[in-house]
Amino acid sequence: MKSGFLLTITILATLLSLTGCVASHTATAPDIKIVKIPNLNQEVSAGLGERLLESGLVIKVDGFTLTSDVDIFDGTVKAGTYHQIGVKDGHKVFGPSHGIGTGIVGGLSGLPSPAKPYVDKDTGELCFLGGMGTRFCSDEIKPNIISMNIYTQDSFMQELIYTGKVDNKIRFKYREFSNGMARDSYNVDVEYDLNDSDTVSYKGATIKVISANNSMIKYKVISHFNNKDL
Repeated sequence: MKSGFLLTITILATLLSLTGCVASHTATAPDIKIVKIPNLNQEVSAGLGERLLESGLVIKVDGFTLTSDVDIFDGTVKAGTYHQIGVKDGHKVFGPSHGIGTGIVGGLSGLPSPAKPYVDKDTGELCFLGGMGTRFCSDEIKPNIISMNIYTQDSFMQELIYTGKVDNKIRFKYREFSNGMARDSYNVDVEYDLNDSDTVSYKGATIKVISANNSMIKYKVISHFNNKDL
């Protein structure tokens, strides 16, 4: 009975150290951008299988991925991808990319904790906020923070890909993405005869072909896709 009582006290102490008085953070909003690449009337080139142009709504956040669990003092930051959700004292605070929980569990209890992982602005170490304002860090794990795309129901992208030239006909693949997923019904192969014109158009996008062979195309974008929401 005594040993069970001591174990219970130890688990409660662990949970309190993770959850008690966890400092709040200032929330940050994702960077929402309308992308139209490349610039109009600029001579550019694309290789076989590369995008000629793309337009859409891109939501970017800073994030990192842990390939394995990281034990830090009396807590464990679970493996997975994390997106920035805020700032605390200049440190970037993160949450799991799926938006559920915080990614931290108690080392002894294995129960989820409201403590939040952050990356120390000075050392780059992975840390979390513990009870009573305490901070615990790993001196071995320094996440590689990169810009990541996230997708919502409003996410939408269009792209045109160069797929080569046969005789004097150039070929492209048009694709649309919604919510980060390719739309099968909007994955179309198109072909144009340069004997008819060196200017080709599709879904409002118009390019002027300067030169082309079976491995590369040089061109200028006259207009981008005519998505009215962009």
